[in-house]
Amino acid sequence: MRRKGIRFKLFLVTAALLVVSALLMYLTLYFMLPGYYKNIKQARLESGVSELVQAIDGQSAETAIPLMAQFGQEHNAAIVIRDKEGQGYYIPPNFRGMNNWLSRNATYLGIRRQMEAGRLLEGRTDGPIGDGDGGKGPMMHMLSVEKQIRFAESGDETYTLSVDAPLQPIGEAAGVILLFLPYMLIPILLTAVGGAFIYSRLMAKPLLSLNKVARRLAKLDFSVSKPALTTKDELGELSLSLSRLAVNLQQTMGELQEANDQLKSDIEREREQEAKRREFVATISHELKTPITAVSGQLEAMIANVGSYRDRDKYLRQSYTIMREMDKLVHEILELSKLESRDFLPLMRTVDLAELVRESMGHMSYLADVKRMRLECELPEEAMITADERLMSKAVANIITNAVQYSGDAERVVVRLLEEAADEKREPLRPWYRLEVLNTGVQVDETKLPRLFEPFYRAEQSRSRSTGGSGLGLYIVSKVLDAHGAEYSIANTPEGVRFCVRVQGAA
Repeated sequence: MRRKGIRFKLFLVTAALLVVSALLMYLTLYFMLPGYYKNIKQARLESGVSELVQAIDGQSAETAIPLMAQFGQEHNAAIVIRDKEGQGYYIPPNFRGMNNWLSRNATYLGIRRQMEAGRLLEGRTDGPIGDGDGGKGPMMHMLSVEKQIRFAESGDETYTLSVDAPLQPIGEAAGVILLFLPYMLIPILLTAVGGAFIYSRLMAKPLLSLNKVARRLAKLDFSVSKPALTTKDELGELSLSLSRLAVNLQQTMGELQEANDQLKSDIEREREQEAKRREFVATISHELKTPITAVSGQLEAMIANVGSYRDRDKYLRQSYTIMREMDKLVHEILELSKLESRDFLPLMRTVDLAELVRESMGHMSYLADVKRMRLECELPEEAMITADERLMSKAVANIITNAVQYSGDAERVVVRLLEEAADEKREPLRPWYRLEVLNTGVQVDETKLPRLFEPFYRAEQSRSRSTGGSGLGLYIVSKVLDAHGAEYSIANTPEGVRFCVRVQGAA
C-alpha cells in the first residue's frame, strides 16, 4: 500500500473517522445520558403521580395509603403527605404491606381518627428524606413531584402529596461508563482499522482499475476495448466512457496516421517534383545556352569578317538551322507546360487511331528512304478511340520518329495495330487496341530503359544534335498517354526495341 496512494489515504481517513465517531458516541453517552435519563424519569414520575392522584383523590386514607405504597415500590420513590401547616407522614419505598406498616406506626389509629375529625396528627418531616428511617439516611439526588389531594375523612381540606425518586443509580452507571473507556479503546481501534482496511480496498479497487486504463491511454495504448468495470454506478459509466474514448482515439489516431503518411508522401513527392523542376530548368538552360552561344559567336565573327566566317551564306544557313532547332525545343517546352498544368483538360472526341498511324508513317517515309530503311505496317481499316486528336497524333508521331531516328541504316521499323477482346472485368465493356512499334538492329541498356521517359534523358550521352533530339520526345509521349489513361511500356526484344501502347476503344 503506497503512502501517497488513494488506498492509503482512504484507509487513514476512514480509520480516523471511525475512531472519532466511536469516541464521540461514547462521550456523548457519558455526558448526555444523565440529563436524558433525568428528563425521562421526571416525565414518567409526573405521569405516574398524575395517575395516582386520579386514583386516590377523594378516597379514604385506608384505601389511598396502600395504593401510594405500591406506587412507591414500583417507582422506588418515597411519598410524604403534608397538611397546609407542613406536618406530614412518610411512606417509605420499601413498604411491604398494611400490617407491617401498622406495626412500625402505632399511631395509625389515632391518625385515622384525627383524619376523620378533619386534622392530621403530628409527625413532621422537614428536610431531605432518607431510606425509610425518618430521614436519617445518606443524601441523594432526588426528583420531586407535588400534587394536591383530598381524603374522604378530611372533607374539603386538601393535602400536599410529595413524591421523591432517587437518581443515584444512573450517576453510578455514567461513572462506570467513563471508567470502562480505556478498555473500549482497543476494540474501537481494531474495529476502525479493520473496517477502514476493508472499506479502502473496496473503494480503491475500481479506482485503481480506472487508473490503469488511464495510464495505458496516456501511453497511447488504445487496445482497451472492454470496460474495466461493469457496475451500474458512476464509476461503471466512467469506465465505459474511457473504453469508448480509447476506441475513438484509436480510430482518430489511425486516421491521423494515414493523413500523416499521406502528407509525408505528398511532401516527398513535392520534393521530388521540385528537384525535377530544378533539374528541368538547369537542363533547359543548358539546351538553350549552347545553341545561343554558337549562333552569337557565328554572327559576331561574320560581322567582323574573321577568317572563314567571311563566307556568310554558309554560316547564316548554319545559324538558321540552329534557330529552327531552338524553335522546336521552345515549342516542346510550351507543350509540356500545358500538359503539366493543373487546369489542363484534353479535348476528347472520337478519333481513328489507325488513320493517325498512317499519317505519321507517311511523314517518316522520306527519312526512311534516306536511311534505306524498310517501313512495315499492319493496320486495321479503322480503330476508333476517344482522345485529343492533336495530342494523340503528336504522341504517335514521336514514337515512330524515335524508332526511325534511332535505328541504323537498312534496318526495319514494324508498326502493328491490333484489336484485343473486351475485358469483362472492366466497365464499360469496350475493345482495346494495342499499338506496337518495333525498330530492329538496336538494343538499349536495361538500366536505362526506365529513365527513357524522363525529361531531357537520352540513352546516348554525347547529347549531340546529329545523333539525337532534345530528349523531350518520350517524356511528352508519357504525359499524353497518362492524360488518356493508356498503358505503355518499352522493352528490348531479340529483334530490337519494342514500344507498346494499349488504349481503350470508343464506346
